[in-house]
Amino acid sequence: MSAQAGSMEDGGAQQSGGPPKRRFKNYLLDRSFQLKYTGMVVSVTVLVALILGYFAYDYSKGQTEAMTAQMAMQEDLAPEVAADLEGFAEQEDRKVLFGIVSGILILALVLGFTGIIVTHKVVGPAYKMKLLLNEVASGHLKLVGRLRKGDELQELFEAFASMVESLRETQKAEITELSDAIDKAKEAGVPEDALTELVAVRDRMQSMLD
Repeated sequence: MSAQAGSMEDGGAQQSGGPPKRRFKNYLLDRSFQLKYTGMVVSVTVLVALILGYFAYDYSKGQTEAMTAQMAMQEDLAPEVAADLEGFAEQEDRKVLFGIVSGILILALVLGFTGIIVTHKVVGPAYKMKLLLNEVASGHLKLVGRLRKGDELQELFEAFASMVESLRETQKAEITELSDAIDKAKEAGVPEDALTELVAVRDRMQSMLD
């Protein structure tokens, strides 16, 4: 998980000598969702491509059968020539079939890769916001890093960032008020040991901003 978190920190923290190397597995932050979504898109597309490919191959086979039937009616056509033409037609049918199968496989691979990249642009920001929400829940009102350019959920992240900043400002104001109250209590002659708990609360609140 640390490798995943590091891959999204501050839009991809750069190391000396250039940007960090990214591995394909780092794009699978939510393996279940990303593979499920990508699999659905690939399956539907491949199904449609198979149907269209079937019609294309069936048309090619029909043309070959029509040519064979036409040659059978030509009594003056040499058997060698007929065999060559029929062999050529069958070879073309095989080329059509190979092209269809190859095209579908390439399409599936490209769609699969694209699906992982596209879903990563949603899952990545969601994962980062989850980490930041956990930080806020644990009492750390500090926003570390931003989303990368091109990531989705930018508006949601900005709303979250504004919320964190608002909480920080409120916390700062409360710390200032508490510090003033402590100073006034000291001026009024209240013993410092009686203010220990208030000072501890103020320091704890301050640590949440650091």
